[in-house]
Amino acid sequence: MKIIGLTGGSGTGKGTVAARMRELGAGWVDADAVYRALCTTNREMLAALDAAFGGVTDETGALDRPKLAQIVFSDPEKLAKLNEITIPYIRAASLEKMQAQADCPIVLYDAPTLFEAGVDELCAQTVGVLADLETRVQRVMARDGISDEAARARILAQPDDSFYRARCDYIIENNGDLAALWRETDALYTILSKGESS
Repeated sequence: MKIIGLTGGSGTGKGTVAARMRELGAGWVDADAVYRALCTTNREMLAALDAAFGGVTDETGALDRPKLAQIVFSDPEKLAKLNEITIPYIRAASLEKMQAQADCPIVLYDAPTLFEAGVDELCAQTVGVLADLETRVQRVMARDGISDEAARARILAQPDDSFYRARCDYIIENNGDLAALWRETDALYTILSKGESS
């Protein structure tokens, strides 16, 4: 099984790149989706988050994600604590999902905190998706129904482009031209699935 790390900040369009590669035959594990599932089902993780951040579950016992986001996205130390608690759970659940797709030419691991979580060590190669700030703000506002201020706070709490450029084997720029994005993604998929190195 060849795992390809796919990363980048909020609003860069990782999901669009992943969807295109899936059409071409890639397997796919979305770390955010794995996390969302854990937020409703993994009582051990939820108890740890409650203890760390002071009552961030709702009346059903599921995580109140907007409440937690308000706490952690304005404080780098709290964001680091969130990652420290959740990453081991996300990693274990993600590996199970990857194993189930081991017959695909490549399996994308779509993870915004790929390097921070240390899961790049599972990956044969890594791809970073980047976009300019204003494009990202508009995408995040439209996708999540949040204000300009909240979208910017979320983006600015994440690493900047130089972080990904320094670490990723490949970079895809996604500033709105879908045809260009697909051409670049198709070409990169050919390279990755054939096992060529960067």
